[in-house]
Order: sequence, then C-alpha cells, then structure tokens
Amino acid sequence: MSTFVADFETTTNPDDCRVWAYALCEVGNIEKGVIVGNSLSGFMAWCKIQKENHKIFFHNLKFDGQFILSWLFKNGYRHVTDDEEKAAMTFSTLISDKGMYYQIEVIFERKGRKVNKVTFQDSLKLIPLSVDAIAKSFKLPISKLKIDYDRHNNLPENSPLTDEEIEYIKNDVKIVAYSQEDNSGNRTVIGEMIIPKNKGYNNQRSEYR
Repeated sequence: MSTFVADFETTTNPDDCRVWAYALCEVGNIEKGVIVGNSLSGFMAWCKIQKENHKIFFHNLKFDGQFILSWLFKNGYRHVTDDEEKAAMTFSTLISDKGMYYQIEVIFERKGRKVNKVTFQDSLKLIPLSVDAIAKSFKLPISKLKIDYDRHNNLPENSPLTDEEIEYIKNDVKIVAYSQEDNSGNRTVIGEMIIPKNKGYNNQRSEYR
C-alpha cells in the first residue's frame, strides 16, 4: 500500500462551496511529481482506477472529508458500520462523538477477496501544525505560497488553473509529504495512525450530504 498526501482547494462562497483543485503527492517519491486536477470527480476517479489500494492523508480531514462524503452520497455510495456490510460502493467512517475525523474508507469494487478501495486519514492528528508551520519547523526547501482564494467564486466548475494556483497546491502537498519522510526519503517517520477504540470513536454516519 502506497501512501499519498492530498489537498483540495475550494471556493470561499458559503452558498456555492465546491472543490476547484486537487493535488496528490506520493510520500517517499516526491520528486516523481505531483498530480494536479480541477474537479472532485476527477480526484475520485483517480482513486478508483489505481491498481493498488492507497492510503491518502489530508491535512485536516474534517474539512476535505466533507466534500468526499457529499460526493459519495450523491453518487449512490452507501454508508456501513459493520465489516460484513463492506461491499462494492460502500464506505465507512471513523468520526468521534466530538466531530473529530480520523478515517474514511471507500470500497469501489469487491469481487471475492479482491477489494478495490482507498483509505483517507488525517495527517493533522499526526503533526498538529499548519502547513506553513510544518515548512518552517522542518526547515524545508519550500514554503507555503499565497494565491487569490476568491478567484474561483465567480468562475464555472472545471475552470483551468493558473500557474500560480498549480504551484500553490503542489507546495501544500509536498510540504506535508516531506514532513513524513526520513533523510533517505523512503519511509515515514511519524508511524501509523492509532485509531482510538473506545466507544467515543464509533463508525458513525456523517450528517454531511
């Protein structure tokens, strides 16, 4: 299972809040490049067609995960709470009773023991710093950039990204990915996420649709 870092950029209009860009960067293979797209459907399509099941970190899954959950409900996926129910086009969640997002697991297809799935987790639980603070604390060769966050409010969906926007979102995922590598760049140093098992952390159905 490969590990990636992902990020969404969204409009700031509360009446039309949507994803206008996404980026994906593989931990331990950052120099291979960053995948960038301009739609949530494109991001989910990328997750589905992968030959290998991936773990994908978002740095604040509570925010980005709401868009994923909304997409899943709108596209006919069913939320399940028991392992026996995990079939094709189902998903499960680990969200605390206080609204803390730990994990979203999506099963796209299942044929016998063969499962095509993706697991989203929250890197903010592992490194509780902002992206800007991570770059500074780890003394990385890149830093968080700035863009016009309101530009896409007045643009149609799937609008092309500017060079500045592409570099901005690339840096965001590369910064978090760099923070998970050791000096040799081939393994994570922050370890596996420990999911609490007490009854305050249940496989809950999200209220976001």
